[in-house]
Amino acid sequence: MHVRIFIIWGTLLCAAVASSVTSSSKVVLQNHGYDGVVIALEESLPPSTCQDVVLGLENSIKAASSAIFTATRGLASFRNVKVLVPTTWDATSCQALGDLQGALRETWEGADFRVTKGSHPTLGSKPWTLHSQGCGKTGDYISLGHEFLLSNETASIGRLLAYEWLKYRYGVFEETGHVNDPRSPSYYRSSDGEWKPTTCANVPLEGDSSCGSRDLSCPSEFEPKEKQGLTKSFMAFPELPTVTELCDEGSHVREAPTLHNLLCDGKSVWEVIRASADFQSNRNSEAELKEGEVFFQYIQPQKPRIILLIEDTNVMNVQKRWDFMRKALKKFVTYDVPDGHSIGLVVFDSIAATKYPLTMLTDGAVREKVGSSLPRKPSREGQHKRCIICGLRESLNLLRQDGLGGHIVLVTAGNGILSEMEYQEAVEVLDSAHVSLHSIIYPLTEKYPKPAEGLEKLAAHTGGDTFIVPDEGIGADSKLRMYYNLLDAFYHTLSIALGHSILPIKVHSAEHPGGRVPFSEGSFLMDPSLGSDTVFAIFYYDMTHVGNLVHLVSPHGQVIDTANMQKEDANINMITIRLMEAQVTSGLWHYKVENHADSHQALYVQVTSRPRSHAQASSIDLRAWTNHPSGVVNASDTTMPFALYTELMAGSTSIGNAKVIATFSRLGNYNNGSQYPPVEVELLDNGFTGPDMIQGDGVYSRFVPSLRSAKYSITVQVEGTLDGFTFSRHARIGTVSIVGTPPVQDILPPSRIMDFRATLEPSSTSKVHFTWTAPGGDADFSSADHYVVMISRSQQDVKEGLGTTLEGWPVPLESHTQQEHTINWNVYDTMNYLALYAVDQAGNEAPLSNIVTVYVPSPPTTTSYPSSSVVPISTPNNSASKEDTAAPVLAALDTRQLAVLLGCLGGIVIVVSLILCYCKAVHHRHRKAAAAKKSCEPQDSYSVTVTISPKSTEFSDNKDSQQSLKKDYISPVESWSASQLLSNHSDNKRNSVSTNSDNSNQSAPAKKMYGDYPPSNECNENNQYQYQYVAYPDHYQASSEGFPTPTEGYPTPSDEYPPPPEDYPSDNYPPPSEVHSYVSSQPSDSFLSVSCDVLPSSHGPPAYAPYPAYDASLRSTKVPPPIPPKPKVLYTPEPYSTPEPYLYDAQSLDPHSSSLSVASDKRVRNVTMV
Repeated sequence: MHVRIFIIWGTLLCAAVASSVTSSSKVVLQNHGYDGVVIALEESLPPSTCQDVVLGLENSIKAASSAIFTATRGLASFRNVKVLVPTTWDATSCQALGDLQGALRETWEGADFRVTKGSHPTLGSKPWTLHSQGCGKTGDYISLGHEFLLSNETASIGRLLAYEWLKYRYGVFEETGHVNDPRSPSYYRSSDGEWKPTTCANVPLEGDSSCGSRDLSCPSEFEPKEKQGLTKSFMAFPELPTVTELCDEGSHVREAPTLHNLLCDGKSVWEVIRASADFQSNRNSEAELKEGEVFFQYIQPQKPRIILLIEDTNVMNVQKRWDFMRKALKKFVTYDVPDGHSIGLVVFDSIAATKYPLTMLTDGAVREKVGSSLPRKPSREGQHKRCIICGLRESLNLLRQDGLGGHIVLVTAGNGILSEMEYQEAVEVLDSAHVSLHSIIYPLTEKYPKPAEGLEKLAAHTGGDTFIVPDEGIGADSKLRMYYNLLDAFYHTLSIALGHSILPIKVHSAEHPGGRVPFSEGSFLMDPSLGSDTVFAIFYYDMTHVGNLVHLVSPHGQVIDTANMQKEDANINMITIRLMEAQVTSGLWHYKVENHADSHQALYVQVTSRPRSHAQASSIDLRAWTNHPSGVVNASDTTMPFALYTELMAGSTSIGNAKVIATFSRLGNYNNGSQYPPVEVELLDNGFTGPDMIQGDGVYSRFVPSLRSAKYSITVQVEGTLDGFTFSRHARIGTVSIVGTPPVQDILPPSRIMDFRATLEPSSTSKVHFTWTAPGGDADFSSADHYVVMISRSQQDVKEGLGTTLEGWPVPLESHTQQEHTINWNVYDTMNYLALYAVDQAGNEAPLSNIVTVYVPSPPTTTSYPSSSVVPISTPNNSASKEDTAAPVLAALDTRQLAVLLGCLGGIVIVVSLILCYCKAVHHRHRKAAAAKKSCEPQDSYSVTVTISPKSTEFSDNKDSQQSLKKDYISPVESWSASQLLSNHSDNKRNSVSTNSDNSNQSAPAKKMYGDYPPSNECNENNQYQYQYVAYPDHYQASSEGFPTPTEGYPTPSDEYPPPPEDYPSDNYPPPSEVHSYVSSQPSDSFLSVSCDVLPSSHGPPAYAPYPAYDASLRSTKVPPPIPPKPKVLYTPEPYSTPEPYLYDAQSLDPHSSSLSVASDKRVRNVTMV
């Protein structure tokens, strides 16, 4: 049996480090049953499909419930499910709907399942999950095509729905590899060096043996080695009927590079599910023996009912605040709210009053009445007396007249702060009526608004949002910007209440300040999906601010004179130009408007359009949200950094490579009255995990650090390309409050690296190439300081930070930059695990990257290679340059490697020691034999070991020679006995013979004595006397030049030397023709020298009587050494200036002096000649 794995590319992820769940799901697990599950059917589904879709949906959900019950071991299953059907369906023509009821807070945007009319471009009608949270977090929604429910394979459909539900509900992920995915390939190299399928199974699986790390296109086709018994894992093989269980701690393969292991740090699926809040505190912990029944309730969206709740205290009676409020209300009711929706009006100060009852808008007359019902002047009641709860209760009374549910749009001035008592009371009354609250703070009267939890938190709790309009005015006038921001707040509030598909799409909006140029110019993009009900609008403060010229230029260059197309509404300060659908061509449009506005005012240009009814291109949908749905971000809590998300889709197709810019506008002003500059952040869809994880999924996201404590308004501007046409979209997110004090020190670590990859270069047998994307220093901004690379033969050691650190890797580049590094890998047939993480300048460490494996097989050659116990070492790169040319070096060895290395070194030392001992013993035997032979031969020469040092201390014009002599200046030497001399001479000669001829192996003291020259020519018989050393000059200055000769200072034998022993002949031999000064250096055990000097037989050592020539017996027999005289040597080192000069006083020249005066601690030494 072959198992075919369908690669679910539709699982769309982007991790965010946050504990709050952004999903609007209201599902709860009680007594092992899921309650509150919402399935929404797309509004465009035709009524003719109702019966088949409903029956297929019920059967599929029941089958999915059974699969979930089995996979969770009896802990969970579906129980109560609500199905939101299109408004065009009715129970009369579709009896399967049964008792159709009205929806309360259930919407398409908040549904858990979305059943679409169209199909996914890659997956078709199969289900897929959008997940904008990390491991263990609830996802966004599950999407599937309606045709998927029409299949007769109910059991297979149920298993796939259960598979997606577990991912959506518990934040678990696929346990299979993906084709052409370097992070999670179809096959991986296991710790034993074998290629294995990337999956989790309870029995061994076999795949294509030809697949390897270089072939990422291998399909995920596996065959169990055992024909029966494959039951795990359900997150790997959901389509197989025999696979019903989840991998747990015992069966989980932690080393497999699955997406689940990557995102959940190697935890098993069962571990992650059991850690969910559904099973904490002993809830739902005891398994049920039998799954429960599933109940379906069919609901239908109601025509939205909206109550406008407006504060009319005296704070509104300043400048043009109330005038702008009346104009914005008229536009909202007259132009924005579609027909068939009901609107009511309530005002409040210290009390609340209904100004217009809840009324359905059907024609212009009704709209005019509702739009004009706001009083011309606000009350004189002080704002401190306002009663928001009073206004909420009055609004709920109007809504209850037609049932539960509805929306309240609250417009209030000030700062939006509520007391805790007001907040709790408001939550109670709104929840009991199932009503959603949307708040608009108009105007924001605080110059320095403080972030606080108030209306923003209340609106978020009920599913609404909050928008803030700052107060902007000069003198008695309010700026047009405040009016347009109020209109924009009403537009986005209505979009949330009615749905994004109900209102026209805002294609373009721009401010053109007055007093600068006579004509204002701009441009906007129209894509093929738009063109119906296109309106070009100009908003002004005064009608005289707009001149007569308003031109539109189509993408083809056609100039449209709009003089006869303009429609002016002075009641709302708006001029509109409506284009016919045939006039709207796709491309870049240009406009030119005559601008007469004052310098402190401006003109606003806005373009809206609706999708074409028969457009070939899909409608482009833009949705934006944050990971803090309450609208409150604690800047001091670094475990929950603020992240912003934007979803860009064309039907069911994600749109990639778009430019998405989020603008954060801080509310309030500087002390001088100027506004804070906006902060722009580009959102990315690069799968970089900071926080985006999947590239090209249509979700653009980014962490937003370094925002100061304040209130912020967020807008998102999108520009991209679809089917060859460029488009633009605009979205606005409600207010976000940054509370708390950001840490003074940098504590935000770099982002996690998720695309670390290692490959063996095709043209090499030992070069391993690494690639990754550079993280930032703070999340994914700027650059980090350095990388820490870990290597080990244990994957667990790498995860725990116990591996060996590799050095020499390149320094981090700017964030989102591709980096690479190559190593000459000299370790073969051994599995190694590598991972890295970045460290910023403050020492903050990023999470560990994904772990890669390196296995280099031995090349087909007979050359010996290093043992597998040795980790490759290469030259380190200490350069600060951000170049990737250096090879790494192993910084440390782990315990096992160190033990192996020490064992090898110990063995080598033992072998070398044995060889040395053997050689020494052989040499010793040869030396004894040679000595015995030599003792029987006549001795015609004397061999002494001496070093000649000139008495002169200065040489003409030779500074180097002076410095050399200064270093090698030799003091007189101590006396040695003859036996010591002979023994020392024999040892030195033996040691010298065993030493290399060059000075590479000489000891430090020897090198110090010889300087940079090798010893004198050894055993050179061509020279009669070998006592001179090449480092010394061959010529000494004469005594007439003021310097003593080498023999000066030596006393004559008659003055100093005692008579020779009686055993020696008394014949007086003449002194030798050449007399040298025999002065040895200080004794040193490491000084190696060889003297093979041969003296003529007629000469003995200086100042010694030679053997008589007539008495040969004295030469053939061993005689005791003579008692030598003690020469006194004088040196005069005046030319040198050293810390410890060799200075002798005049008493040294007096033979009758009782003491010898010596400078420093140097000693006068005597030499005994043999």
